[in-house]
Amino acid sequence: MLTKEPAKRLSWLRRYRTTILIFVLTLLFVYAFLKPWPYMIYKPGTAEPVHPRVETGHKLDEKGALLFTTVSTQSNPNIIDIIYAKLNKHMEIKSEEVATGGATNLSAYRNLLSWMRDSSEANALLAAYTAMDKTIDVQPQGVIVKALLPDSKARASGLQEGDIITRVDEQETLTSKALSEYLTSKKPGDQVTVSGTRGEEKFETKIPLISMAPDNRTGIGFQNETVLKVTPPDPVKFDFADTGGPSAGLMMTLEIIAQLTGEDLTRGYRIAGTGTISGDGTVGLIGGINYKLLAADREKADYFLVPYSEQNDSNWTLAEQTVEKFNLKPKLVKVSTLQEAVDFLKQLTPKPA
Repeated sequence: MLTKEPAKRLSWLRRYRTTILIFVLTLLFVYAFLKPWPYMIYKPGTAEPVHPRVETGHKLDEKGALLFTTVSTQSNPNIIDIIYAKLNKHMEIKSEEVATGGATNLSAYRNLLSWMRDSSEANALLAAYTAMDKTIDVQPQGVIVKALLPDSKARASGLQEGDIITRVDEQETLTSKALSEYLTSKKPGDQVTVSGTRGEEKFETKIPLISMAPDNRTGIGFQNETVLKVTPPDPVKFDFADTGGPSAGLMMTLEIIAQLTGEDLTRGYRIAGTGTISGDGTVGLIGGINYKLLAADREKADYFLVPYSEQNDSNWTLAEQTVEKFNLKPKLVKVSTLQEAVDFLKQLTPKPA
């Protein structure tokens, strides 16, 4: 009887091997479906009018539309999403580390994106009022942590991208200059107490200082920028809370100018575009212009304003390649400054009704 037991076991396995295989495969499939994977999926987002999202207290009847464009992203997708994205020519998969630029975590990355959106709104106001030669109040609010340098000890000490520093030790540091001046009085290895805001919360942490190349200045070791609160004389309000990042800056600025001057810059056309905006009117390069063009084409845009720099024509090159690859309809327009964008729109012959 003992010698027949293995034979019985093998017979049982053969009889139910198909059922067992299906069961195991089902478990693996369920695991892969429920497991969030450390990737981010990119695809075309929206191309929608800026007009309903910007209020200035001035009425303007636009015959066409200024369209701001977005990229749709999905973090921590499941295996089905990943397979679908792999097969879709309009989608792309990136590792979470690449997508976030190596940010400490997704929460830090989202805080940074939120600041970028808020900063874009502030710069749009500053650029618009400067272009119209109107006075606007600007007040510094702190120093944003944009990226931590490889040699910095700040990450290990708890500092994150997107944190806004308002005080070091007992010294108020509301500008990059004030922060730098205070830290240069210290020596590498000294510890400072850094405090400020992290999203809606407050934070405080102690950080050892380092010597920073190329001039051996003492500092924390991060890329930073002064956070500005810009208060216009007009009751301007924005509604972009559901977006992140700075790339709607140019289109926001054009809409502000149109409403405050009472001039319909669309000339009856659907003008899509993208690009960051600086207070001096410089239009900056952005990411994902291929997805934004696809969204603009879907919404039947006539023109697409493309950020352009003679030193870096990557946006323009990718835009041309995307139009050719997918046979898109929008006509591409190079813009390096706000003034170039305004000049282009003003020279358009009004579109027949």
